[in-house]
Order: sequence, then C-alpha cells, then structure tokens
Amino acid sequence: MGVYKKRDIESHINDYFEVFPIVSITGPRQSGKSTLINHYITKKWNYYSLDDRELLLRIKDDPTLFTKTLNTNIAIDEAQKAPDLFHALKALADSGFPFKILLSGSANFLLMKSITESLAGRVGILHLLPFSLSEAYELPSNTLIQTFINAKSIDDLFQKLLQKKSSQIADNILLEYIFQGGYPKIHSLHTQKHKLLWFQNYISTYIEKDLRDLAQVGDIDIFQKVCRLLAFQSGNIINMSKIAAGVGLSVQTVKRYISILQTSFQCALLPAYFINQKKQIIKAPKLFYSDTGIINYFMQNDSIEKMTHTAQWGSVLETFVFTEISKEIQRLNPKPSLYYWRTNNGAEVDFVIECNNKLIPIEVKGSIQIKKQSLRGLKSFIATQNPGSVPFALVLYMGDEIIYLEKDTIAVPITMFY
Repeated sequence: MGVYKKRDIESHINDYFEVFPIVSITGPRQSGKSTLINHYITKKWNYYSLDDRELLLRIKDDPTLFTKTLNTNIAIDEAQKAPDLFHALKALADSGFPFKILLSGSANFLLMKSITESLAGRVGILHLLPFSLSEAYELPSNTLIQTFINAKSIDDLFQKLLQKKSSQIADNILLEYIFQGGYPKIHSLHTQKHKLLWFQNYISTYIEKDLRDLAQVGDIDIFQKVCRLLAFQSGNIINMSKIAAGVGLSVQTVKRYISILQTSFQCALLPAYFINQKKQIIKAPKLFYSDTGIINYFMQNDSIEKMTHTAQWGSVLETFVFTEISKEIQRLNPKPSLYYWRTNNGAEVDFVIECNNKLIPIEVKGSIQIKKQSLRGLKSFIATQNPGSVPFALVLYMGDEIIYLEKDTIAVPITMFY
C-alpha cells in the first residue's frame, strides 16, 4: 500500500457523526473510498467489505442476524450490494445502538435508493471525488472560493489575494494535474503507457460491469459512444437532441444515459442562473465531466502539449475549474450555490457563485492575455442584477499576476487554485 494522502472530507466525518448515527461516503469507482475508510477507522472498529462473496451471501440470507451480532463501531464497504441490510441498519440505529456506523459505496444509484427508502433522516452523506489539486500534491486545502466569498470589497479581495500569491503553484504542476486528472491510482503510476492502460481498464470496467449490471444499459457500445461524445461537450450547454441525432438514439434514452452518468459521479449538470432576469435567459444546464483525465483519455490527448493546443482546451480548463470549485464548496458551511449564466444574444458567464446574499460571476480564460471584449459577459451580468448584489467580478486566467481589469473586475491566476 502506498503512502496515504489526506483527503479534505476526512475532517468532516466526525462532524457528521455528531449529528447522524450513520455516515455514508459515496463517490465514483476508484476515488479512494476504501483507502479513506481504512485510514479513518481504528482498532475500535470492525471493517466489512461486501466484495467478500461469502460475507455478502451471509448478510443477504439474514441481515437482521448480522446486525444483532454487532457490538462496536462498524464500517461496511460496498454496502449497496445488500439492499435489505439497510432496513436492518435502520432498526439498529432506531434501537439506540451506541456505536458509529460508516457506509461506503460507488454505485450511487443503488446506494442512494437504499438510503432514501430506509435511512432517510438517519444518515449524513459525504461525497468523495477524485483527488483535488491540493490533495494530489499534498498541499494545503484549497480556500480560493472561500476567499472570494469572505471578501468585503474588491479592494479587500485584492489584498487577500496578494497575501495568498506567494504560495501559488508552478504552471507545470497545474498542467500536469489537468492532463492526468485526480484519480488516486493515476498518481502512483509513472509512465504514460501505464496510465493509459489504467484509464482503458477503468472505462471498460465501469461500462461493461457496473452499468450493465446495475443500470440495465442494453447496448454498451452505443453507451460508450455517448460517453466519448459527452467528453467533447464538457463545459458546454447540453443539447439533448443534437447528441441523440449524433448517436442514433431517442432524446429520452440520451436523458437516461446522462442521468446514469450523473448518479455514478462520472458527470455533473450545472444549472443556469435565471432569477430576477429581464433578458431572455437560456435555462438548459451545462454538462461537466468529473475528471479531466477521463476527458483527455476520450479525446486521445496523449501529452500536455496536445491538450493545451486542442480546440477543446478552453473546455478542459473550465472543467478543471468546475471540479475544484465543486470540491471546495462541499466543505463550506453555509454551502454556496453554483450556476452559469447565458442570454439568447450570447452574453455568458462561466460560473456564478451565490452565497450570503451576493453573487460572484467568474469567467475562465485559457490564455495569458485578457482582451477587453472578453469582459462583455461579466458586464452584462452585473447590469442585469440588483444594485449591490455583485460586489466584484473575476477572471481566472493562465497569467501570473493579480490585475485590476476594471474597477469591479480582477484577473486571478488559475495557479492559485489550491
């Protein structure tokens, strides 16, 4: 076993146990759930993996008998494989069981169904996604979004960013992470050949085993074509009809496939912000893959140079920013809401963070230079909002300096994203 890299959600497990008798850790296959659990638990815990076929059969045969033998803290990995166990765990929790119950699972559509039906109100849910940039390189946890939210004014933000700037990471580390993504196993492999083999096996296992077994996907070849097509669409407003026409499926089937990708943590949908708008606003969601390494695999980007010179570089970079924002937001309390914004005449803002009665619009640029016309979307957004609701706007870019672009807009290096 390699050296354990601390996960940001680890510190939240104890907080959740203060509120809930049961804590569930969900996330995509191979995101490090079993590793996290085995690091978290101590000798005062019993660990059960339902990958153990004999144990699984015993629990399925009589889940209540299994729970009656428990007399210590328990961790159950791949818990969704025994759906009837959740009813027994509900009875155990309701009986005043004095110990902690920690669950994990990667098949979110089964795990969440079981939780919703049996454990509602009794379980706190944490999502473990692939490594963030800071986790992958064992850096201090990313606090950039918190810095944005807590800033009292644009000048206050500028000063706070200057204080953080001394510890920003090097461009090559940022690009290396975006190229290979955040799956833990990838960061223990040392050659591109071995990483390619891992991605190939991951996609094959995910599609051919998990989805066929758990989601009744009929034609797995067509499903893989949809996965590949969506990788090229990451960071874009989703057009179901166009995707359906491209692969010869019905719109309803494409919707179902995207739902499967969402519930198995491979993709996420970002809603549009359209509250109190006077202009005609596009309301369809944007789609993002949950890992840039998977995108680069589907795009056949076999080097950092190829990735940064592809026509989709801007979308890949925007996907990275989305995943980093999402991972930090999960740790914040109160939890900010995240949106994008676009009008029918083409004015667009990549991300809008809503928190503490204020809106923070963010544009992402994959270049070092920022052209004035690229601020059009931010200006349009600010003009449509209630006075005072937008304290400042931000442009995340590939340059090195923190710069005032306008009196209400700052450019921030993406290398500060950790």
